Amino acid sequence: MAFKGLTENLHKVADRLEDYSASMAEYYKLRLFKSAMKGSIALVNLLVYGSIFLFVLLFLSIGGAFWLGSFFEHSYYGFLLIGAFYGIILIFMFVYGRKILERRLLHKFSGLLYDENDLSPKKMAEKEVNEFQHSVNKVTDEELTELEIDNK
Repeated sequence: MAFKGLTENLHKVADRLEDYSASMAEYYKLRLFKSAMKGSIALVNLLVYGSIFLFVLLFLSIGGAFWLGSFFEHSYYGFLLIGAFYGIILIFMFVYGRKILERRLLHKFSGLLYDENDLSPKKMAEKEVNEFQHSVNKVTDEELTELEIDNK
């Protein structure tokens, strides 16, 4: 009688392991899909807003260059000053901005990939193990009761 309960437990364990592996595979597929979609949406937003920003910056720069050119009575002075301004910004970005930019990008994209709302696989596994231990303890208590009845 006890061996029959043991074989049933082993079959339940095998079934649970199959279910667990299938659910984990589905979980990782969904998580990969979610991460890929978030990344592609962020990329599209970056391209759209970045291109609009570049057009605005281009026209403001051209307007500023012509305004400065009229102020100095030669248009090429305005373009040289705007170019020098962007050159100075570029130098500062190379010297000081690399670490800041890397940190912000890393923080932004790690937030896209990892949600706090997702259950970690470790927590899911612990939950499965606790449920399994509870079911094994329940069956073991029933087997002990059966053995005590058989021994009487």
